[in-house]
Amino acid sequence: MNSNVEKVIVFKNDAVGDLVQSLNAINNIIDLHKNKNIEIYLSERSEKFRFLINNRNINYKKINYDLSLIEKIKLIFYLIQNKITEIYILTPKNFYFFLPLLFRNIKFYALCINGPNNYKRPSSFLRKYLFKYVINDRGAIYKRDHTTKLQEDLTKVKNNKSNNNINFKLSISDFLQKNLPNNFVYFHLKKNITERLNWDINDLSKLFNFFLEHYDYVVFSRDIENNNKKDILKEKFKTIDFKNRKIINKDLNSKILLFDNIKGEDLYNTISSSSKVIAFHGMMTNLASIRKKETIDMWFCDIKNYNDYRNYRNAFYEFKPKYNGYNFIIPSKKITKTIKKLSNFI
Repeated sequence: MNSNVEKVIVFKNDAVGDLVQSLNAINNIIDLHKNKNIEIYLSERSEKFRFLINNRNINYKKINYDLSLIEKIKLIFYLIQNKITEIYILTPKNFYFFLPLLFRNIKFYALCINGPNNYKRPSSFLRKYLFKYVINDRGAIYKRDHTTKLQEDLTKVKNNKSNNNINFKLSISDFLQKNLPNNFVYFHLKKNITERLNWDINDLSKLFNFFLEHYDYVVFSRDIENNNKKDILKEKFKTIDFKNRKIINKDLNSKILLFDNIKGEDLYNTISSSSKVIAFHGMMTNLASIRKKETIDMWFCDIKNYNDYRNYRNAFYEFKPKYNGYNFIIPSKKITKTIKKLSNFI
């Protein structure tokens, strides 16, 4: 891009769920700056989901979730060499809040954080250099606005109606189309949570068999990780490997399917095609909220003291989607209790 062209920068280099919660704000920015080039910085975690934003005047840039020193220096020089008119800090990382001190001719819009014990990010001093900001008050003991609403308030113009630029019409890959069943419940397995719940393979089998009482198939995925140990899931369930485009345990006639190594558009299309989404709170429940899918959000809580309780409650206010068809439970270490809770919404 020409360095003399006016540009708008959006910093959104965080997780996929956070990107979903910023889509409405990004749409506002797109509508407000139709005659400028918009550059959106995404992280290695979220850049494969840039297809959710559908607009021609956007240039996407990949930057690490945790910025390196070299990236910070390169970014400063880039701002010096280009004609930047506005910067939107939708990922409230400390480094970004020092940029307004260096670039007084750029208008900075920011999502700021308050926390317990008078914690502020950025400090009151640095906030003076922001053109406009909203505060996500994580230290509050009262019900507060969802982070999506805060970012909408930050980016909207009075009496401006935002167009929906979320890209709903995506082509389904041939491999997914070939292996996608009808009337299935989608479940996502988070290893770190199931281990804390002490759920074993037998517990998962009980859970999946419960799902099959209500749906024809169960499709589940798991966090992508390198695992050289014995893979019990691949041995027990028919596995569709999206990385290598092959089927493992092909002869296993099972209605429980592991969609392994699935990501990006294939993952989004799987969630969109499901009859219901049941998952631990995070990326999958946020992706489901885009299409207002019927969802049971499993909020894992490990409360040991009042501060834990306050943190979980604040996170609930900050990230819980709001639409008909969305429900949530707190999973129990006893799988039978969890199934009983799920049965209220199945």
